[in-house]
Amino acid sequence: MSTPAPPRLPAGERLRRAGFGAWALIGLLIVAAAAIWALIKISVIFPPLVIALIIIYALNPIVSRLERKGVRRGIGAVGSYIVIVGLLTALGFALTPLAARQIETFQEDWPVFRDRLVTVVDDSVDGINERLGTDFSTTQFDCLLGSEEIGEGGGPSLEQCDQATQRFREFFESQTSRLTEIGTSVIEVLLWFVIGPLIAIYLLMDLPQLQRDMLNLVPSSHKDEVADLGGKIGRAVGGFFRGQLLVAFLVGLMSAIGFAIIGLPFWFVIGAIAGFFNLIPLVGPFIGGGIGFVIGTVYGGVGLGLKAAVVEIIVQQIDNHFISPNVMKRTVQIHPVTVMLSLLAGGALAGFWGILLAVPAVAVGKLVLGHLWATRVLGAEVAPYAGTGREPPSVVVETQPESDENSAETRPEATRSSPPR
Repeated sequence: MSTPAPPRLPAGERLRRAGFGAWALIGLLIVAAAAIWALIKISVIFPPLVIALIIIYALNPIVSRLERKGVRRGIGAVGSYIVIVGLLTALGFALTPLAARQIETFQEDWPVFRDRLVTVVDDSVDGINERLGTDFSTTQFDCLLGSEEIGEGGGPSLEQCDQATQRFREFFESQTSRLTEIGTSVIEVLLWFVIGPLIAIYLLMDLPQLQRDMLNLVPSSHKDEVADLGGKIGRAVGGFFRGQLLVAFLVGLMSAIGFAIIGLPFWFVIGAIAGFFNLIPLVGPFIGGGIGFVIGTVYGGVGLGLKAAVVEIIVQQIDNHFISPNVMKRTVQIHPVTVMLSLLAGGALAGFWGILLAVPAVAVGKLVLGHLWATRVLGAEVAPYAGTGREPPSVVVETQPESDENSAETRPEATRSSPPR
């Protein structure tokens, strides 16, 4: 027997709640803008915190499971660090020789590769000019690569190269005075990858206590709601980071295997590049396909280049239709167009780190706004279920009682829908 739908809220009450929700949204946008401004001002602490955040979300499920089995949280955190670092070190020792051989081979083949690339580009541009009647020049490209034909009959003259590369020489000469700054930047990057894991290990050990301390700052009347919303956000962000690491590994593995099957030179390195850049959603296969197409075209003709591009198209389709939907389900259900716009906005605001955090930030915003709309505008009461392992209970809609009789009938209904606290 189906349960009758609860009566709708009066029009005046709906309007009041909509106004409250609109002002709440404006307040949230102001707070978000202030937070972004503050983060930009203290951007020096941003990279190690992002690294720590990724490590925490990746390892916290393991540490929490060990804690439930009776292992002290500090021991579990340190043990997880040791095991993960050991596995990554062993994997590095196993794969580094293969990558080193391919990189060394590319370095030895660079003069031949450069001349072939120049020839391919020149022939392609000449064909385009003949068909379309255009006048594109490859002088700057040939000069930048340092083709052996410079100064000979088939290539640009030394004077042309001097003119074409004058701007680049001035740029690099201006950078020589910044060697100290460049060295400082390198040291900062190294510090990120030292400080970030240290921050993560301390936060992992004290995470439950930190969560309780943060929750104690919330008024008692809203603790259940904030705990529930925080649990949803934690699952969404943690699921994104863990899932994206797994997806990047699978994309890199499939790309490398596909490139090896078609006989593409440097298949392992190009596959690893595709996997690394797939840490940013939707980007890896395009970069891997572009590099594979160039390498394949130079070494084996357009046919091999097209095969490399087809490999990445197949990898992308497998990722989009099978891997990502299953790995990312119940975490960040965001439309691909929203993902692309988020990446552009994140890159404009905070560069690489903004791109890395754009999608989880949008996912958090979606959860918070959806929660506020449901609870503050629609009058829904979402019972807390975070950390229980159960599916979310049904949403209870509060209604204004039309009479004492209706109130007596609806009050037990609401009570039954909420779990005991």
